[in-house]
Amino acid sequence: MNEVINRSNATGMTAVQETAEIAEIQAKMILARNFPRDIDTAMRYIAAECNNKELAEKATYEFPRGDSVVRGPSIRLIECVARHWGNLLSGIKEISATDKEATVKAYCWDLETNFADEKVFTVPYVRNTKSKGKIPLTDERDKYEMMANMAARRKRACMQAIIPQFVIDNAIELCRQTLENSLKGEDIEVTKAKMLAAFRKLAEWITEEDLGAVCGKDFEHLSVKDIVKLRNLYNAINDGFVKPEVAFKKETESTVTDEKAADTLASVNDMLGGDDGANEG
Repeated sequence: MNEVINRSNATGMTAVQETAEIAEIQAKMILARNFPRDIDTAMRYIAAECNNKELAEKATYEFPRGDSVVRGPSIRLIECVARHWGNLLSGIKEISATDKEATVKAYCWDLETNFADEKVFTVPYVRNTKSKGKIPLTDERDKYEMMANMAARRKRACMQAIIPQFVIDNAIELCRQTLENSLKGEDIEVTKAKMLAAFRKLAEWITEEDLGAVCGKDFEHLSVKDIVKLRNLYNAINDGFVKPEVAFKKETESTVTDEKAADTLASVNDMLGGDDGANEG
């Protein structure tokens, strides 16, 4: 009898919570339509923030994949753009969880146009290691960090699907200019040394020759534009978009297998709609 009462109370509390959430969303939609974004003002605010060197350093990722180059805005830049673009509702929500995995939803919703994009995906609580293979995660903090890391990428993709591309492209270009201008006032030899030290924190085996090879020239001849390119590669590796071995074309058999598995999983998610979908109301 107590179980029935508890379930009933739980159901009632859930219904109340859902009603409150719906009311909150409706209120936000009304506010968004009563106070629509001013595109010119938003672009000015975005441009002003892109003049910040710290943001510019983390604004873009870039890495080689086969014969092509993958590049795009980082989650930090997208969040900056979204903050000033305004009238957006975005976030991450855990749908279900077990000891072994969690099902999570990342989403972004334009409250003015009622256009939304969401991605539902599974986060296995497993860490891949070279020496011991797959190790199950048991610590709650490790689980949270893995979920947050995977969710951040999906959230970035959702926000990028909602915000007009010309706004994002303009922010990327402004950050590039900011970074180049900041580097022109520094001793390039000191900058190159700092860059090499930063890469070696990612992987101790990275050498001057490796960095030079990325830019197609000797390390001693790297220019400001080359430093910007290496900074973007550093962001890609640091944010987990690519492994150092792949970025510098020093793959081992296990690295290639892991990369193929990741690409296959991403392709399956795309086909099933679990990692790429848009809704318009």
